[in-house]
Amino acid sequence: MLSFDKCGREFSDMSSGLVYLRPTRLVYLRLTGPYDATIPEAWSKLFAWYAKCGTGAPAGRAYGLARDNPLRVGADNCRYDACIETSPLIDERALRELGLITLPGGPYARTRHVASYDLLRNSLANLHSGFAAPRDLKVDDRRPIVTIYLDDPRRHDDAKARADVCVPVSAARATREGSLAAA
Repeated sequence: MLSFDKCGREFSDMSSGLVYLRPTRLVYLRLTGPYDATIPEAWSKLFAWYAKCGTGAPAGRAYGLARDNPLRVGADNCRYDACIETSPLIDERALRELGLITLPGGPYARTRHVASYDLLRNSLANLHSGFAAPRDLKVDDRRPIVTIYLDDPRRHDDAKARADVCVPVSAARATREGSLAAA
């Protein structure tokens, strides 16, 4: 079982495991600042942009990328990307008005969150320093923490909203002294 205990009680009662996220093309909107303020603002702006596109189609799967550890860069310098999977309907417009990126693929420790997205948002900043990686793995600081939002909060009961929180991990190797080091 993976442990998110240091990050708050709202992470109890979640299933967990290791997953491989495939690289995925995403439309993104980046804001910089404390996560508790930038996350809701980024989503509000991204959804407003998408509604303005006028496709009439539901948005693709939503991803949140928490790129920085507030303890290392300071809360005001944290970068957050609100993202949706791109489609031919919005690809060209997104390239002109926002941006396109590729979700960094690779192994992640995944934990399912079932509760208000507000509770999740308040804990994301702590995951960078409070996550306990499974044995023989370490947090991979080169990739962001990825939140995959499974339910649209505009159309779903917020108290039962589901999201997969994915912390990037990589193999750790044993050193001569017997401790683990980055592979």
